[in-house]
Amino acid sequence: MQKLLFSILIILSFILINKKGRTQTLTIKNVSVINDQGHVRISWEYSGTDTIVIFRDELEFVNALELIHTITNSSINSYIDETAEANKKPRSYQVKSKTSGYITNSTKIVSTYHLTFNYDSCLQQINLNWNDLEADFTTNEWTPSQFIINMIEDGILQQTPVSASLNEYTVDNILENISYSFSIETQWNDTDSISFSNAINKFTQMPLSPDYINAISASVEGNNTNLKFEIDPNELNKYKLLKSDSYTGIFDTLETITTTETEITLTDYDSEPDSKVNYYKLISVNACGNETTSSDIINNIVLEVEQEEFNNTLTWNSFKEGNLVDYDIYRIVSNSEPELIGSRNFIFFDDNIESLQSYSQFCYFVRGTEEGASESDYSQSNTVCVYLKPRVFIPEAFTPNDDGINDLFQPVFTFIPKDYELRIYNRWGNVIFETGDYTKAWNGKEPNGNPAPAGVYIYYLRIKSPNDQIIEERGNITVIYP
Repeated sequence: MQKLLFSILIILSFILINKKGRTQTLTIKNVSVINDQGHVRISWEYSGTDTIVIFRDELEFVNALELIHTITNSSINSYIDETAEANKKPRSYQVKSKTSGYITNSTKIVSTYHLTFNYDSCLQQINLNWNDLEADFTTNEWTPSQFIINMIEDGILQQTPVSASLNEYTVDNILENISYSFSIETQWNDTDSISFSNAINKFTQMPLSPDYINAISASVEGNNTNLKFEIDPNELNKYKLLKSDSYTGIFDTLETITTTETEITLTDYDSEPDSKVNYYKLISVNACGNETTSSDIINNIVLEVEQEEFNNTLTWNSFKEGNLVDYDIYRIVSNSEPELIGSRNFIFFDDNIESLQSYSQFCYFVRGTEEGASESDYSQSNTVCVYLKPRVFIPEAFTPNDDGINDLFQPVFTFIPKDYELRIYNRWGNVIFETGDYTKAWNGKEPNGNPAPAGVYIYYLRIKSPNDQIIEERGNITVIYP
């Protein structure tokens, strides 16, 4: 009878101790990322009735844990952390129980794994990489015993075990235009619990190449050639500009461009467009570095002008060989605005300038427009300038008597000089007038303002023409007072 009473007391003592929470057990069973938003589900087993508190690494200070949720209903054994963002980074969790403000049980720390990937379509590989959270507080944490790579290929699950010492894995033989999904399943040491990382999804479609690339224009600007291309909308963003010195020659890479624009302009600097015809084309390049779509070939227009008296003959090479092209010929007379002087679809033009012989400088350029193209999509040649033979007229005498007739001495020329020098000497060789301004004339006065005596004076004239020709004249000028 005494033994029976003693047994009953022992059983009641264990029940009492359990109710006080001293023998309660608390164990995490699962910490997993459950959706694309990075929500994390934490589940546990708990034999007691105390309050459950859940801790997670702090968002800003990862070397500390912070309380994120409290559960007073002991029948609840899971919690979803909707603020985890575990699709962006790993997170660490710890579950504790407490009563009257005192912690009665603590689990070890469990971290999610953050999975990232890189798809190499050229090697047909997907490279996976996963990491947990590294922080000072993770010394008392679960450690993995093994990883399982879960791969869903076009709806079919395949699982590959990986050593716990690894955090990367390469999946070979990846097919194009297939939907893949990957996640990392973590098996932990000394427990039958498992966890899942965030899932990553990839449809392995190769970027679409453009259906076409149109070469639009090649216009000369100084020593540069400006190129314009139109590209069919596509998924590539890398192009090569190629250049050759002949239509059928070898094309070398001039520049590699990264762009998503469907109309791009490029410049070939120092392309010698006054004398050299260059040929260009633009080629798209896929992610594997392979050339895919090529444009048609485009070239600059080199204009040449031959001068014979008052006749200027213009010739130029064809723009876009083999294509129908309209050419507009423009002339600029002594820095005036360009004037359209002719249009044709062949490659020469004669310009007679006899009626313009009072001018000295004549510049030309040609614009080629491919048939059917917009008027603004022309290709402009280099600009070539020619000069009429400089002509200088010097009066032999003048009458500086202020009657408004022939009062000034001033050379007359058919051009605007680059440099100008005029000096007047008296019979003793003294300079009585000089100027470097071609617009200024000698009014027949001496330096002191008195009228120069009637008689013969000597002039010296030195001029540089627009084409850098030096003209020097010496002679006599007679001052006459009627």
